[in-house]
Parts: sequence; C-alpha cells; structure tokens
Amino acid sequence: MMALLFGPPGVGKGTQADLLAKNGRFTKFSTGDMLREEVASKSSLGYQITDFLDRGVLVPDNIISTLAQQFIENHTKENILLDGFPRNLNQAQTLTDDLKAMMLSLDVAIEMHLDEIELIKRLMNRRYCPKCNKIYNYVTNPPRKDQLCDICGTALVKRSDDDESVIRRRLDVYDKETRPLVDYYVSHSIYRRVDATGSQETVYRKISSILDAHIN
Repeated sequence: MMALLFGPPGVGKGTQADLLAKNGRFTKFSTGDMLREEVASKSSLGYQITDFLDRGVLVPDNIISTLAQQFIENHTKENILLDGFPRNLNQAQTLTDDLKAMMLSLDVAIEMHLDEIELIKRLMNRRYCPKCNKIYNYVTNPPRKDQLCDICGTALVKRSDDDESVIRRRLDVYDKETRPLVDYYVSHSIYRRVDATGSQETVYRKISSILDAHIN
C-alpha cells in the first residue's frame, strides 16, 4: 500500500508520519530526510544537491522525483507513506507516471486541514531541540520541563522563520503550489481530508482509520 500525507506548514503532518513509521505500520519517505542522506553519502547526486542548498535555492523537481522513485523501488514490499511529497502538480504528475511504469499506484492522498488562525498559533508556539532535532509545540505537544528537550535536556529554541509575517508568506506559498493537489487527487478518486484539530492521538486515530480501510 502507498499513501500520501500532506497539508500546510504547522498542521502536524511530520509528527503523524513519524508516529505511523515508529509504530511499524509504514516506511516513511520524507524529502528532507532523503536529501540529507544523499548529501551525507557524497554521491554525484549528493554533490548536486549540496550546490543547490549552498546557493539557497530549491532543489529542482526532477531531483526530488528521482529520490522518490529510488526509494519506492527499494521498498516495494512495504507499506509506504509519502510525507509531504509531492508538493506541487509537476511532482504529482511525475509520481503518477513513475508509479505506472513500476505497475504501482498511490492508494490514498490524505490532506490534514486546519484553519489559518490555528496554523499561525501553532507555528508561533513551535520550538525545537538544536541537538537532537525533536520538535515540540506548546499548544499540542509541550515538553515535560519548560524550554528543555525531553530526550537530551538541551534548551529549546525557536526557528527564525516561525514569526507571523514569514508564516503568512509560507502559507501563501502552500496555497499556490501545494493546494492544487486537492483537485488533482479528487480527480483520481483517492483524496481524503482529515480535520487536524485535537490532540496528536486524536488526529492519529482519524488518519489510521482511513489507512486501515485501504490496507484491509
């Protein structure tokens, strides 16, 4: 089975994808994780990626799609969860074509939804550990000790782009680039929408019920 989880910044898709992977239900493909691994491998593709990152520009769609294709080819016997990929129509169309060539298909595309006010509130209350990269949120997932990481005790910090003006620009980019995936996957009859309000456990149950229906 193959599923896509997508949604705007701050909706909690990374957290939910991690939970699904941690519970052994899915093998997760995350663009960020794959980019970091490719760079660390020092492959020719990794050096190309490094060049883009060093120049502060987006890694081109064709490279992202190549990483996804390679990942899927290496995990065809597992349940795969695509975390935030594809992020635009070009990537989505390429994915459809690549899967067709492999005699595979995407089973369900789940959009996590929150209204803009709640998204901004969550992002402005987000903190992360600079040592182990664990993400916390004072609205939905606070640390046990204020301002300290539960895992390593390091002082938590706020991302420089988690300020309201930057957040609104990021949400505008999402509306322009990623939200068109809704119509695309509706047209393929695989789109589902989940209300992402509530606790992590509540949202996890909502997503799991959709995935269970497709797995069964």
